[in-house]
Amino acid sequence: MNYNLKKYFNNINFFFLFLICILAVINFFLDVPSAYIYIFCFLLIATVGVSHGAYDGKAGEILFLNKYKNWKFIFYFTYITLAILVFVIWYLNPLISLIIFLTVSSLHFGKEDLEIYLDKKYKINLFIFFLKGSLIILLPLFFNFEQTNLIFNTILFSKDYVLLSNNYIKFILILNLLMQSIFYLYFYLKKKLNRDDFSSIIFEIFLIIIIFYIFTPIVAFTLYFCFMHSLKNILLISNELNPNLFKGFQIFIKQSLFLTLITFFILFISLFFLIKFDILENAIEKIIFIGLASLTLPHIILHYIAENIKISKI
Repeated sequence: MNYNLKKYFNNINFFFLFLICILAVINFFLDVPSAYIYIFCFLLIATVGVSHGAYDGKAGEILFLNKYKNWKFIFYFTYITLAILVFVIWYLNPLISLIIFLTVSSLHFGKEDLEIYLDKKYKINLFIFFLKGSLIILLPLFFNFEQTNLIFNTILFSKDYVLLSNNYIKFILILNLLMQSIFYLYFYLKKKLNRDDFSSIIFEIFLIIIIFYIFTPIVAFTLYFCFMHSLKNILLISNELNPNLFKGFQIFIKQSLFLTLITFFILFISLFFLIKFDILENAIEKIIFIGLASLTLPHIILHYIAENIKISKI
């Protein structure tokens, strides 16, 4: 099963490369208005992007159905309360909330990208996960510092805040890539990482660098989140549901479609409300990043509980 998943993941990376080429050509020849690009990114994230998180409802049923008679009320009440709590805390202290969100997201993205390749028993993996996931933050700051900083200021409800200076970003990014290279090379030489896995990790990092070099921060993040992070999670869930990927994917769609539509409706209503007080681009940035921050906390907690239950059964 692990071999098949790696094969699927590699196929996603090649599909991702093909998608980058197509979009790069479109980007070169067509001058698409910013508003259209933002709407397209919003639609992708609100559907494809959140769909793997929409499976959390079914995951909650699997975990808690036999433990609590009223599991639905307990699960959804806790899940929604945590999401609202993040939103309230963000409103009260956006800077601290952003720092926590970026840190947690870095660990989450890196873990989801790398855990299929790295042996889980090594504690150093957490640091490597953070290094890999933090590229999603460092690269847009490196290639598009001003534009990325404007996004940060939008979701911080500020106008002139600089999270990190440009010079620090260059140093941290170089150090990050250097340390990752050393870790992967060490694992490869110690035969804790085979050649195919080593090549897959390096190729994926290359793809992430390319998208943030070619596209604007919002487009690059959308591409990564929807077609690398979310798509791999969908394949992983589908594979767990049924070894036949097509059948597993059909089951996934049936079990996650309702919550995906509910989430899309909530995000759309929120956007409709926000554009009355802000320009479209800023409203979408707030919906995407603050909205994802609100959904990330209960999503990660559920995954943590699920993993610990699996480990306890081994």
